[in-house]
Amino acid sequence: EGIYVYGIDDHAGRDPTSNCGIIITQEGVVLIDSGPNPPDSLIILKAVKQLTSLPIRFLINTETHNDHATGNFVFSPPAIVIGSTGATAGIKNYYDPKRNEKLMAESSEMREAFRGFRVVPPHVEFNDRMILHMGERTLELIQLKNIHSDADTAIWLPKEGVLFSAATAAVKRFGFLRRFVTIENIKSDIKKLKALNPDIVVPAHGRPTTVQLLDETDKFYDVLLERVGKQIAQGKSLEEIKKDPGLPEYKSWSGGKERLDTNIEAAYRALKNQ
Repeated sequence: EGIYVYGIDDHAGRDPTSNCGIIITQEGVVLIDSGPNPPDSLIILKAVKQLTSLPIRFLINTETHNDHATGNFVFSPPAIVIGSTGATAGIKNYYDPKRNEKLMAESSEMREAFRGFRVVPPHVEFNDRMILHMGERTLELIQLKNIHSDADTAIWLPKEGVLFSAATAAVKRFGFLRRFVTIENIKSDIKKLKALNPDIVVPAHGRPTTVQLLDETDKFYDVLLERVGKQIAQGKSLEEIKKDPGLPEYKSWSGGKERLDTNIEAAYRALKNQ
């Protein structure tokens, strides 16, 4: 009751867009991310106004990428933006005016939604853990390290059993693993989140689900390491493994070859201690 998720994941042939969580409390609203793009942010703002007359007090960014933070300006002020250590620098670094120009060229609706745009990084950064008490709800903010962006945050509501798991896992979708991301860190944070024993898991992308999502992702990395390790033992190069990683059971996962390749590269680095 009082917890909603906005997301779009039903366009054929397209990966699901980023989710936005709306948490209503007796003392105001907490948002989890600000929507994929400003038109989505305006839809979210309208929805909040229809749900409650209370103000949006806080906005928590689960990561620093544009599809989670560009719409911060729609809500702040008055919302105070929160992120984990490094989020301010990360959001500023990822900001690309050319991306915004390209989006605004798509439609008059997009141009109008960008009116008043400015980069709004976090006002507050936390390290490791942060507790946010809002009326009858308690939100536990958990720093995730080197799993996707410069600064990733999961949000746990213990009374409600709801976990916003950030980019630790996506529904049958390969993550994009940048060079600094390690499988060891991903599996460590998945273990940490699974230990919370959540009833509902809301990923950064895809429909809300259960802890099974974390189990599936954890298993994927076990299988990936095993298959890549077997091919390394056969003397195959990284490029040879990319051509045929031997993962037929994951053919239905979305994200494409480029994303899968980043996972293979991460497994190769881990196994080669590079």
